[in-house]
Amino acid sequence: MVDFSKRLGKAAPKKLLNPEEIYETLDRMTEKGPLRPVQKVILAEWYARRRENRDTILKLHTGQGKTLIGLLILQSKLNETGEPAVYLCPNRFLINQTCTQAKQFGISHCTAEGDLPSDFLEGKSLLITSVQKLFNGLTKFGLGPKSLAVGTLLMDDAHACIDAVRDAFLIRIEKSEAPFVQLLDLFSDDLQHQGMGTYADIRNHKFDALLPIPYWTWADKHHEVAHCLSKAAHNDSIKFAWPILKDMLADCQCVVSGRAVEIGPHAPPLHLFGSYSDAKHRVFMSATVTDDSFLVKGLRLAPDTIRNPLIYEKERWSGEKMVLIPSLIDESLTREIVVEKFAKPSDKRKFGVVALVPSDKGSSDWKAYGSTVADKNSIDEKVAALKNGQRQNTLVIVNRYDGIDLPDDSCRILIFDSKPYAENLIEQYAEGCRASSNVTLIRAARTIEQGLGRSVRGEKDYCVIILIGIDLVRSVRTKELRQHLSEQTRAQIEVGLEIAGMSREEVARGTKPIDSFFDLCKKCLSRDADWKAFYAERMDAVVPRTLDSAVLDIFQQELVAEERAQAGDVAGAVATIQQMIDRDINSDLERGWYLQEMARYQYRTAKEQSNTLQLAAHSKNRFVLKPRQGMQVKKIQVISQKRMEWIIDWITQFDRHAELMLAIDDLLARLSFGVNSDTFERTLNDLSKALGFEGERPDKEWGEGPDNLWGIRDGEFIVYECKNEVELDRAEIHKTEAEQMNRSIAWFQKYYAGSAAKNILIIPPKKLASAAAFLGDVCVMRDRDLGRLKENVRKFFLEFASYDLNNLSEHLVQRLVDAHDLSVDAVRDQYCSDVVSVRRPT
Repeated sequence: MVDFSKRLGKAAPKKLLNPEEIYETLDRMTEKGPLRPVQKVILAEWYARRRENRDTILKLHTGQGKTLIGLLILQSKLNETGEPAVYLCPNRFLINQTCTQAKQFGISHCTAEGDLPSDFLEGKSLLITSVQKLFNGLTKFGLGPKSLAVGTLLMDDAHACIDAVRDAFLIRIEKSEAPFVQLLDLFSDDLQHQGMGTYADIRNHKFDALLPIPYWTWADKHHEVAHCLSKAAHNDSIKFAWPILKDMLADCQCVVSGRAVEIGPHAPPLHLFGSYSDAKHRVFMSATVTDDSFLVKGLRLAPDTIRNPLIYEKERWSGEKMVLIPSLIDESLTREIVVEKFAKPSDKRKFGVVALVPSDKGSSDWKAYGSTVADKNSIDEKVAALKNGQRQNTLVIVNRYDGIDLPDDSCRILIFDSKPYAENLIEQYAEGCRASSNVTLIRAARTIEQGLGRSVRGEKDYCVIILIGIDLVRSVRTKELRQHLSEQTRAQIEVGLEIAGMSREEVARGTKPIDSFFDLCKKCLSRDADWKAFYAERMDAVVPRTLDSAVLDIFQQELVAEERAQAGDVAGAVATIQQMIDRDINSDLERGWYLQEMARYQYRTAKEQSNTLQLAAHSKNRFVLKPRQGMQVKKIQVISQKRMEWIIDWITQFDRHAELMLAIDDLLARLSFGVNSDTFERTLNDLSKALGFEGERPDKEWGEGPDNLWGIRDGEFIVYECKNEVELDRAEIHKTEAEQMNRSIAWFQKYYAGSAAKNILIIPPKKLASAAAFLGDVCVMRDRDLGRLKENVRKFFLEFASYDLNNLSEHLVQRLVDAHDLSVDAVRDQYCSDVVSVRRPT
């Protein structure tokens, strides 16, 4: 055998450490030329100033070659230490893409379908695998003291990885599994105390009905939970998270819905995964368009690391996105019109059309027109087909906003259909308690930003992005949410708002709205020079901004408090939250949320003090847990003569009539049969405020009573029980629905004795089933009744188009209220029909 090492005239070369020098030695494919300038700058900065850092965040625009930079950094550390180096991806698609690039550039690598390969363990080549391979209770990397020692770990698309890590710590038990019923029975009394009607919906398997198990009863019964789960630990829904959670159930939370039970930790126990928590060097890669605040709690990164990412200083914006909002061009360009225009297949398409929808239900009309629907099981196959030229069908992607690359002709039109929502039950509960908090807004902004980033994947890429769905349109127009978007995305949306205004002017001059809309699409797709110059001019004006340190500090304090509580330092945990409330929190909803956190910590050592704190929490935020004892229902106080003043106050929160109507259209769209029941009930409460009434949601806020209660006049109320998710062709009102109405009537009589109530059941059928009976006078609001109410509400607010919103008189508002049948008597009597005869049990 010929040994060339013996023939060398000098000593064998040392392994190179400089990434640029490493690149020059790689046996890369012929078409792979020198490093790009941006790659050279980033690698030089890392090698000179960052390579000794334990943690580094690398932020670059999509298409700037982050993957190669990451591979070269890993190779440099592997050459330096000889210790295992791993490249983590959030999904199979990115694993394949990274492996392809590693092969093209001649970087030695391996993958792990089963056991971890020896070349990785011996430090001979870097491992490219999924984040799920590391983060699961049966991980091949080992748990706790048995964890594999890793020298360098790199996490690509860190935000998508956070979601995967979070899911690794969740036990989700579907309603078809035995532990679901067992846990529901175990906590039955406590759940009913939190919401009698919602509990009934959960028992009837309404998928959107949701209740948290109170922390106090979870603490008292978590041993019984452990026994229940241990018996079923072989189930797929439990076995991957059970080794992680089984000894820390006391530090977990649990949320129950009509579809599933979800159990997860208050803070991710990342310390159990030594390959991650003890890695000597860690690199986290993300796009410049993402807010990295969630990395504090999601991956336990220090705020200073997040404040000082490795970036390309000369980078400003990349790619071209024409954001179009059809409904702002003209009211006739509704979501339904856009779906109809783009959902139908076409053999003439030369590029892909993709729609992002939040749920299976949201994809139904797309599918009816012939679109191809991809779920989590078929997404890789469908995206691959699109990239391979199968583009005649619109591809509809359900509830997936990250980890999908749709560059160039694979997607020239991206339709973002409706606002995404949290699929995770624990996050849904938190969002329901603190809908207006920065935490909730940041999470929503991040998901929207991820969705908008699916289609433009390079500096020269371009795409038309169409936003539809009133809830999404309203979100991107609110200043509160837009402040949490990146500068680039915020500017793109503002350009979209600007060109919508231009298009409205065209429509006012006689152009058909649909023609103006499609002309805008054509200008982008045909590469109109004037559009390109206009876009570049606007985007060149974008000024980078610093990360919001206040939010980072809040996340850090939340984490510190949780760690202190889990370590047994209850006083320290409570003090940490109290200091944060005093320094950083300025809304009652948020104060209530954090007072509940303090009460949860306090329960470990002082149950009475815990209940006192929980009472205070609920007084600030009625959507948090109802305390164990001492809660008193606070009656609505109605002041009739204030109604016109309150309507004016509600209207004047908007600067312009167009913004007022956007809010009204959003509200009325959510107030429909078939929408999520919690959304419907929340919207009905919002409508009470818009119409100058006092409203509340007793079942949600007090744990019992009707879904909605309106105070319409001194001593006079409307009791609403909402069954808006019942099919429109249902023939009868079921016994259980009548019983819920009866409980609501009894609740009102108990707490509002001496007051009058109109009892309205919102439901499509008008006939009682034979076994059903009402214990009082009840009328029914059917689809047509609700439709008339919505129509009159919209016409009422349209009237203010010709008035100065900041100079409205009560006399004018009263006149318009009467003109549109929205007086107290009309609201009480005119929007319910087919009064159901009272049946009393014999």
